[in-house]
Amino acid sequence: MAVEKLLENDDFVIVNKPYDMYINSNNENEKNTVTCHIASHDSHLSTSTSPLYFVHRLDYSTSGILCIAKNKTAAGRAGKLFEKRLTSKYYLAIVRGHILNFELADIRYAVGVDPSPQSSHKMSPVISSASLSNEPRTAHTRLLVLETGTYCGDPVTVVLLKPITGRRHQLRVHCSAIGHTILGDYTYTNRVDSSPHRMFLHATRLILPFEQDPLDIQTSEPFFTDPELSGKWKPGKTCYKYSTPADFTAACDVIDRSYTVGVKCEEFCFKQ
Repeated sequence: MAVEKLLENDDFVIVNKPYDMYINSNNENEKNTVTCHIASHDSHLSTSTSPLYFVHRLDYSTSGILCIAKNKTAAGRAGKLFEKRLTSKYYLAIVRGHILNFELADIRYAVGVDPSPQSSHKMSPVISSASLSNEPRTAHTRLLVLETGTYCGDPVTVVLLKPITGRRHQLRVHCSAIGHTILGDYTYTNRVDSSPHRMFLHATRLILPFEQDPLDIQTSEPFFTDPELSGKWKPGKTCYKYSTPADFTAACDVIDRSYTVGVKCEEFCFKQ
């Protein structure tokens, strides 16, 4: 798969990462990486002749916007924004099941390492004191329901996700915790959801509010132009439009607002 460059200047290259692609690899024979497509296989190393600096990361299965700094100064500037939670990240996802009881939700389960020995790369939510895992970290995700429909006859919901914090696998863990795993998420369905050709999670918009030259990057809608999905999808109820950049920006405005009259809200959080 090609790696589309969304923006490139003296400080950054921002790409649209395909699904099922690594960001980088220490194995020089591994060519399925972002770095191999836009630079060289060792560009993530400080010893490289053309080093790149990843200021945030995307999972192997997740597609979408990835910001890469081209020098240490730019990496420091962007890194401070992420550290201080001044960036805004918005993801499109399709989740299993129809979400009918609310339009907007705040999910505040802490995320820790899954203690089971078979899950070396898996995280788990802290839903109650009985589910405490190793070193859980506070995590907060906001979810907005966009549209219901069916995939291969099974109920699914298109949602907009905004991670307020940035924990490993946070969006995947939080969707699973509320009973709506992401379509095609093999890991968080205990290796059951293997029929979809991909995991339907895409980083669609990223805002980096630099004092000078702030960046607001958005990709096109990623799912329904894919014939692998479009032939298996039947639309249901639309709550918020999202297919055009203007529609998606308007949906982001909704998820960014405080609770408003007329929006049915839900809160998911740790129970003692």
